[in-house]
Amino acid sequence: MTEGQPNTKIILFALVLGTFMTALDATIVSVALPTMAEELLEAGHDTSNISWVLLIYTLMLCCFILLWSKLGSNKGYKKVFMTGVGVFAASSLMIGLCGFFPGLGLNAIILLRAVQGLGAGMVTAMSLAMVSSYLPKEIRGSSIGAVTLAASAGTAFGPAIGGILTTFHWSYIFFINVPIGLLCLFLCFRYMHVKENLENAGSKLDYVGVALLFVMLFSLIYYLNKGPDIGWTSEFGIALIFVMMIAAGLVFWWEQRTKDPLVNLDLIRNPMILRSVTVTMMLFMAMAGSYLLLPYYLQFVQGYETMEYGFILIANSIGMMVMGPIVGRLADRTGKNKRFIVAGALVCAAGFYMMMLYNDSTGIAWILISLFVMGAGIGMAMVACTNLSFEYITEGQNGQLSGITNTFRQAGSSAGVAILNAVFMAFIVTVPAVDLIPGFKHAFFVAIIIALLAFVVGMGLRDKERSPSS
Repeated sequence: MTEGQPNTKIILFALVLGTFMTALDATIVSVALPTMAEELLEAGHDTSNISWVLLIYTLMLCCFILLWSKLGSNKGYKKVFMTGVGVFAASSLMIGLCGFFPGLGLNAIILLRAVQGLGAGMVTAMSLAMVSSYLPKEIRGSSIGAVTLAASAGTAFGPAIGGILTTFHWSYIFFINVPIGLLCLFLCFRYMHVKENLENAGSKLDYVGVALLFVMLFSLIYYLNKGPDIGWTSEFGIALIFVMMIAAGLVFWWEQRTKDPLVNLDLIRNPMILRSVTVTMMLFMAMAGSYLLLPYYLQFVQGYETMEYGFILIANSIGMMVMGPIVGRLADRTGKNKRFIVAGALVCAAGFYMMMLYNDSTGIAWILISLFVMGAGIGMAMVACTNLSFEYITEGQNGQLSGITNTFRQAGSSAGVAILNAVFMAFIVTVPAVDLIPGFKHAFFVAIIIALLAFVVGMGLRDKERSPSS
């Protein structure tokens, strides 16, 4: 396909739609949980496991990304992507209907959220691979920027959209996915007609690798998400770490010996790819952790309502939307990505420094500017990181790299939430009165350190030289 073909923009729009839809559900549901729990209690159901509505989605999304990447490389990216969109939209419809049939109970919602997470994982795993495979190389940077920004925008817009829809009924936060999913499927069916170069066509599925990777990621993400509840150093917590480390060792041992590995370890052994996804993971750690804390600051210190702080947080996405496409186009034109990665990490650190200065009298202008600066840094670095890593692979390895990149991102997000939340809780002052500000200051200081470490790792990156014909 060439840039001049009319389908290019439509294909990119379909990928953006699917990515935005799945990212939206990562945050939109949290706003509706209190209302959902209240309705289920009134219907006589136990709601002690209501947090699993959020956790099961994250677990199912993260644990199978590399499996979907392998299937995409084997069966076709379009097939897996469209299956994911269809599963996601159908499960969203059924979860929404549960709101009008409360007798189905919480367990039905959790089960359907697990199915929804599987669909989201398929979409997430395929999005970057399809950008690299379906769209012209000349616009890959800007296209990666568009998909990356769609994911960030979905996450940022979630609380605001959730606050609006929940005023009608919590079911509508799921019903909104149905028309988006149907439009995405129509565009895929009608306009995505690209011959795929599949690196694993005809290869067998690595069932042992799938099982080992599931155990490793499930243990890790469950520990990071439920650590405060089960106790970081409790017997169960230590057991989870033990299981995770054993499974991780077995993954590397098995994947080097099997004929058709689930994970192409040669990609991770490439120092440029490893450093690039490590920078991505670090920045997702800092960003996801801050996303957890910022609503608490805006609500409990500044006194904003849910819908109000949801719109304030959009300033972060605006920063990404401004800088991401600019960096993508410049990277496409010059072939230089490293400069934007290191600059983005520093700008991101500057945004977190501004947040570290928050207090109970901080003005709205300072808050909006700090969010914009942090978002601009994230937008710069994320787009350039992803673009640089794809420069170091052959066309047939798009699916594998997409899966590895997204797995690192999701692991970083879970780790960031756990780390910054633990720091926040450790430094809250309770005597003589509750003071949350020290917790926020120390947590954002840790975010600065993480962003600066990303800068250090980014300095070890190297742009791939373009051939004269490029």
